[in-house]
Amino acid sequence: MSEQGYTAPTGFERWFYRGARTIVGGFNRAFWQVSVNYEEALPLPPYILSPTHRSNIDTLLVGSITKDQMTYMAKSGIFVNPAVTRLLRLLGGFPVDRGTTDRRAVEIAQAALEFGSSLVVYPEGTRRRGGRVSEIEEGAAFLSLRTGVPIVPVGMAGTGRAMPKGVPMIFPVPLAIEVGRAIYPGSVREPAAGRVRRSEIRTLTDLVQRDLNRLLEKASRSQVLFERNARRWRRLR
Repeated sequence: MSEQGYTAPTGFERWFYRGARTIVGGFNRAFWQVSVNYEEALPLPPYILSPTHRSNIDTLLVGSITKDQMTYMAKSGIFVNPAVTRLLRLLGGFPVDRGTTDRRAVEIAQAALEFGSSLVVYPEGTRRRGGRVSEIEEGAAFLSLRTGVPIVPVGMAGTGRAMPKGVPMIFPVPLAIEVGRAIYPGSVREPAAGRVRRSEIRTLTDLVQRDLNRLLEKASRSQVLFERNARRWRRLR
């Protein structure tokens, strides 16, 4: 690790990530028939990808959204086994303590973005249930305002049924992903402004929450239609 807690991936790590993403993307298509719709093209890195969070499989689906190498926040509790820790770090993961303001994790995330690496942040913080995003944390907005990089909100539908919370099994449920338009911090902050204000963080967080709800609803409609058509096709066969 560097002084800021982040080091650029080595050539081997980039090769490993590309290989893993290709394998995971192929599995997503074959097993879950993942459908991804983009409201606009993804911005050039770095950006903060901010998906809804309903299942442990959500991180796997990032491989179906972008070919860019991503950096991930992951709960510190899974960084206990040395082999698992090594694998997570190869895939760009670093630990964060949930339920507290983990300043070290924030420093690593900011350093990654400033280096040019895109970041995955789940604004809901942990897995939720239901078709609404009732509240989100302010970390993504804070990092966006501090670094000037955009947030890309993502709604993912069906994942809560593909691997329900507390169930250690996966099910072949068609999944739909809606990738929203990038939200730039300049929409709530002057380019030459000084210290990030609390009001700016709150305003940007509200914008992200609004779009997450819109995208989750849109993805849910697509997922229901997709699943209905899949059942009809199976009956015709």
